[in-house]
Amino acid sequence: MDTQHISQNDAVHFPEPATDYHGHPNYLKVLIFLFGFFALSLVVGYFPLSLVTVIVIFGTALYKATLVVKNFMHLKYEPVLIWIAVIAVFFCLIAFFFGVYPDITAAKLDVVPR
Repeated sequence: MDTQHISQNDAVHFPEPATDYHGHPNYLKVLIFLFGFFALSLVVGYFPLSLVTVIVIFGTALYKATLVVKNFMHLKYEPVLIWIAVIAVFFCLIAFFFGVYPDITAAKLDVVPR
């Protein structure tokens, strides 16, 4: 094989670092959103307990976790397989929680004898 006559179309494409750079997220903007949603969950926590209160608190917690994972852990720019792995771990944690929940609630919590 004559290696001196390789055309441009035969060459392997190596991405240029300048074109593949995604930039950094605006950390200050993300931090302001995190503080805003934290304040929202605190304010809603003072309302009488209802289904809407619980949904808002857990919804803001889930959104804050997504902001942290996407921006501070830089998963915003990762391939889809990484997201599938993260979601699979999340569901495993939920399964673990509900798997041990009956054992935790069935245990007697009196540590000090009376």
